[in-house]
Amino acid sequence: MINTILKQKTNIRIYTLLASLALLSCSDNELTTNEEQFNDQISTSTLKSRVVDASQITVSANGDDGNIPENTIDGNLNTRWSSKGRTGKYITYDLGEIKRIDAVRIAWYKGSERKTYFQVAVGNTTSSFNTVLNKKTTGSSGSTNNLEFYELPDTDGRLLRIRGFGNSSNDWNSITEVEIITTGSDGVTAAVKVPARIQAEDFTAQSGTRTENTQDSGGGVNVSYIDTNDYLEYEIDVPETKDYNFEFRVASLNKTIKFDVLSNGNRLASVSKETTSGWQNWITTKKTIRLNQGKQTLRLLATDGGWNINWLEVKESQGTTDPDTNPGNGSPAAVLGGLKNWKLNGYSGTLSLGASNNGLTYVDKTPNLATFSNPEWFYTDGTWTYFKAYPGNPTSSGSGNPRSELRELTANGNDNIYWDGTTSREHRMIWKVKVDRLPQSGKVCFGQIHDKTDKFDDVIRVQCQGDPFQTSGEITLRINGYVTEVLEGGGKSVGTIRMGEELYYELTYQNSIVKLYELNSSGNRVKTIYTSKKASAKENYFKAGCYLQSVKGKKAQGSKDFGLVGIKELKVFH
Repeated sequence: MINTILKQKTNIRIYTLLASLALLSCSDNELTTNEEQFNDQISTSTLKSRVVDASQITVSANGDDGNIPENTIDGNLNTRWSSKGRTGKYITYDLGEIKRIDAVRIAWYKGSERKTYFQVAVGNTTSSFNTVLNKKTTGSSGSTNNLEFYELPDTDGRLLRIRGFGNSSNDWNSITEVEIITTGSDGVTAAVKVPARIQAEDFTAQSGTRTENTQDSGGGVNVSYIDTNDYLEYEIDVPETKDYNFEFRVASLNKTIKFDVLSNGNRLASVSKETTSGWQNWITTKKTIRLNQGKQTLRLLATDGGWNINWLEVKESQGTTDPDTNPGNGSPAAVLGGLKNWKLNGYSGTLSLGASNNGLTYVDKTPNLATFSNPEWFYTDGTWTYFKAYPGNPTSSGSGNPRSELRELTANGNDNIYWDGTTSREHRMIWKVKVDRLPQSGKVCFGQIHDKTDKFDDVIRVQCQGDPFQTSGEITLRINGYVTEVLEGGGKSVGTIRMGEELYYELTYQNSIVKLYELNSSGNRVKTIYTSKKASAKENYFKAGCYLQSVKGKKAQGSKDFGLVGIKELKVFH
């Protein structure tokens, strides 16, 4: 039996797909579909061995408004069945023969705006229906226009009926598409014999994901809403023990795509692919993986979230594979994706604490950044790139505070970039960051929007404040710079963070307003930390790293007097 609705952190077993169903609630005038348009259609062409063609299903209803019941199995989310009434308006699906019905997926019209109240019944005749799911009072989720998953107790039947009881806005019942899911009489799904292509949504178990209409070639749906530790499972049958070429069709807006491949709980490989810069910008990444002969459960386990998958394919090995984008203990720049559009404000020379400028020379643009590393100000452990700065280090002519810090360049890395924060275009920097040590002042800035002019200078500094030399415990998150010190009369505390805590932030500038967001593991905004008053800076750029505060003219008080910031993800969007 399938255990729960999609996106909940519980196992779900999906079996044979039969058709496409959906019940939705509508406004009092439901004769047109002009309020929401869905351009993607559900495709079952790749699932012919597991899906009963819609032409084998007969559908009827006890009323409609011109939006006929057949619309719910036409594979098109732009069409629907609609019928008004809170006293059990219904739509019935005849599967042509008795099958073991295990679950349904239903897409509700205006499903993201309201809840639809309904029941699902199964029977062999119209006089023998048994209610197997009662959502008459709780209703649908009210959060999506796509197919929602509903577990049913395994029930043998030829007919499936969805009874509607209106919605949270009015008396209409409307379905755009439905899928009826069945299993064999023994409750077990046949394993897919490889080599084969497997659609991502054809999992036999999952945790935490949803499906959505895809814009990838071939149409249909893809699996999305993937967070860290979510997984998809597939039953496969391997003919012989040997290496196989795996292909994964994946996409991501702004996150590196990371997951492990396991068989019967044993880890076989890790996949890491850089972002495709769009939820529907699809690429195929390859990996050679050795499989043992026999039936087994293949699991894709997300080791980081924020990506989609459309399909996976197991092929005869030809020795072709994509290298991992995670470079291990490679260069700091490689860990951060190459840093082609950034320059490092750092140093040259040999650190000698107490000497003039600590024996260093300030370097505005470190040469050969792609391979550069220095254990005293810019290095990596293979996961984090670290930025380190001591009081007394040299700095630029415009500041008395030292820094080891990245400054944004044009996309090709050829020149400094300056963008206008007063327009409707949203300028964004996302970065995954932690603060490991504070210097004598107890203050470090780890992200900025900087302006070319003296008037604005630091438009905003995202920084922290704690005790001198602090390495653990809570510290204060602060907003400084023009947006607070000038517009609000002083720096502003906006919460607390912990030393060493992995933070995921997004800094934006649009229509003269600066905002700082907290992101979840999938890269989605979950909290607005700060919103500025209007600041009309027009020649801006992003900075990130370790920029000491309040140490101007001071010397390091020993070898442990430094600021240390780690960054593991850094991207900008304009």
